[in-house]
Amino acid sequence: MSFSKTTQIILSLFGVLAVVMGGMLTWAYQYRDDAFQYILKKANQEINGRLTARDFGFTPFANGIGFSFSLFDVHLQDTAYARHRAEFLFIQQLTIQVDMKSLFKKEFQIKSICLKEGKINILVDKEGYSNLSVFRPRDSLSVGQKRDSTSLNKVIGNLKDVCLKNVSFSLENIRKDQHIALKAEDLTNYVNRRDTLWELELKGNVYFDEMAFNKKRGAFLSHKPTELDMNMTFSSQTSFLRIFPSKVKVYDDTFELKGSFDFAPQGHARLEIKTDTIHATRALAIIPKRLADTISRFNILPVVTATVQLDAPLFQRENPTVSIDFQTKRFNYESPIGAILNVLATAHFTNQANPALPASDQNSRLIAKHITGQLYGNIPLNTFFTVTDFEAPFLSMEGNFKADLPQLNSLFDEHYFKLNAGKALISYCYTGKMNPIFNEKTNELNGKLDGNAKLENAAFTYFPQRMNFTRMYSTIRFNEKTVDLSYLHFNHRRNKIRISGKVTGLLPYAFNSSDKVNGYIALFTPDLGLDWIRDYNKTLSRKNNKLFTKLIAKIASQLELKAVVMAKKVHYRKFEATNVKGHIYFSEKSVKCENVRMNAFGGDFQVTGGIEDFDRPVHRLYARGNVNHADVQKVFYAFENFGQTTISDRNLSGKISTDFTYSSQLTTSFKFVPASMKGRLSFELSNGELNHFEPIQRIQKIFFRKRDFENVRFENIKNQFILQGQELNMEQMKIESSVLTFFVGGTYSFRDKTDLLVQVPLSNLKRSTDDTIMHNLNGNNLVIRALDEKGEIKLKYQLDWRKKLRRADRPDSPLLN
Repeated sequence: MSFSKTTQIILSLFGVLAVVMGGMLTWAYQYRDDAFQYILKKANQEINGRLTARDFGFTPFANGIGFSFSLFDVHLQDTAYARHRAEFLFIQQLTIQVDMKSLFKKEFQIKSICLKEGKINILVDKEGYSNLSVFRPRDSLSVGQKRDSTSLNKVIGNLKDVCLKNVSFSLENIRKDQHIALKAEDLTNYVNRRDTLWELELKGNVYFDEMAFNKKRGAFLSHKPTELDMNMTFSSQTSFLRIFPSKVKVYDDTFELKGSFDFAPQGHARLEIKTDTIHATRALAIIPKRLADTISRFNILPVVTATVQLDAPLFQRENPTVSIDFQTKRFNYESPIGAILNVLATAHFTNQANPALPASDQNSRLIAKHITGQLYGNIPLNTFFTVTDFEAPFLSMEGNFKADLPQLNSLFDEHYFKLNAGKALISYCYTGKMNPIFNEKTNELNGKLDGNAKLENAAFTYFPQRMNFTRMYSTIRFNEKTVDLSYLHFNHRRNKIRISGKVTGLLPYAFNSSDKVNGYIALFTPDLGLDWIRDYNKTLSRKNNKLFTKLIAKIASQLELKAVVMAKKVHYRKFEATNVKGHIYFSEKSVKCENVRMNAFGGDFQVTGGIEDFDRPVHRLYARGNVNHADVQKVFYAFENFGQTTISDRNLSGKISTDFTYSSQLTTSFKFVPASMKGRLSFELSNGELNHFEPIQRIQKIFFRKRDFENVRFENIKNQFILQGQELNMEQMKIESSVLTFFVGGTYSFRDKTDLLVQVPLSNLKRSTDDTIMHNLNGNNLVIRALDEKGEIKLKYQLDWRKKLRRADRPDSPLLN
């Protein structure tokens, strides 16, 4: 066939088609008003209400072979509209496409329906009346006039699609306190009918205002734009809508959706929603705000993979049942005790924990089955918890921390601490309020805590004092109020320390407390060496941002520690004591001991004292105590001759008992401030000996040459010394010895003011081994004056005759001053 002939045929067909269409349009226009009135009449006969439209339009062959007619400004009202004023439908343009083939068969079959710009409102009032009654047949209609479902099926049986453009939909069930509101911005429902089953494919954009199955409990999908791609079936026989796996996109998050809507009187909506990698804040946006706010209070909002099960009664005034299974991606969480990094969690939530009770916040439960992370980014954490009653959340939690201590060094200032070895394990269980866990007003946890901690072979160095602690083992039990130290064993140098006790006020520091911490401990050691005190260095204050260093410093600033100390042996330099027992108190501002008893110097030694005002530039030292039946040689040896060289432990022997008090100021480096020294010493010396004492031996060179001044024995000596500044003043005392009787008194100085006066009665010249003469100063005397000259004691001798002696008895005599 030639090209020209083909062209003629095609043009002829178009010409015939144009003539037919023109005729159809002419016919449609001619009978337009009649058709319009006929449609409204037939529609009003089928409904229990009133349908009106402002205008009518007709287009043949629109969208294929058929007719399209449009109704403009369509209103549909039920018979009770005047009472409730809720118009069921208002559409600016309702377009219906009719299959033209069916018209030749004298049938009316709708192929598609399109609604543009309008709203559909479904109302159920308090009495249960609904404006859906507009679709019920009129009661006055005869049986023959009543709606024939078969004829209706013929009309819509070949319906292929329904589209909505900018059509709002609202369901207000006042009786059940339910409200669903959305806007179909551009939505098409593709339809395929199989007997009584309708296959539906819904695609397009819908904006949800809210979907509240119980308005008091909040709404789903509040103010959310969505994109729908859904596959469904609807049974007109059972009023059952089934949703096959479909997709709903909310913002940029895609949800997989499946489930069903049962529109029977007791029907439910049952949905399963799945999402992969959505941030929790966006996931919460699709559930009721009240529930979302409750969950948000926990401040746990990671990226999650979640499955949501929803069971919502459609026509009963009940809360929907919500069940959520989710698994988080790695996230960071700022917990009440500090940051937890790289958290992974698997959890389940339901708002109907007890199936016998209705769904509610009080009946809600969150079970976190397995949670891992790193506390402060360094301490491995494993825990699981349950939260119940989301109205007043109640938390039950168990977990543990495990750590190799050297891995925690980043939490400490390297200038202060270094963890060298060991492992730590902490296990805990908490039950109580969740929000908040800690009450800042009472400085207490809002619940019960129970746990234990262990240290295994720990070792650390404290650099400011060059102190190394090794072989540290400990078992600790704790609750919300107290830390019970079952035992803490460690070595410091050659000291083996054993501690037990309890501490109160410590745990609140995990929640940034700053209240007092009180410790009560017992310390035992078989051999306590204190020589390390000589190496004490003042700790330099420096700004520090390391977590645990700041925490330790903060606790130390508020710590008040009471200790019972027991040591089989204590030694410091030349001092040694055994069976040491007493109480020691530590705080940031002071250290004191109370009734510390020990065996020392061959006798008994008891002391009470302390150092105060650590927070001031000058500290205060004070002490009082007594020594009973001690070996005076050992006393001088232990205290290194009290810092003087005139008389030493090599010169003395005998038993001494003393009572003393002492106070002094100390510098920040713990050195004495000499001018501030004050004290009193009362002593009694029995069976004393003075051996190889050079000042006494010098007397022998002048007098009493035949007597033994190498070993001088004494009867009991009693006296009192008064310390004022650097001067030690002694009252004049009579000393009766194996070689002579003499009197001594004056001032011994720790600087250059020593002025001692020794008076030897010359009646000693007549002394024999069985001497019974009562020597005194009423006769002639040898006066020896010991003076400090350029740091060396010089002796000056002078004979004192009776007349001079009487002058010396006067208070202003230079010999007595």
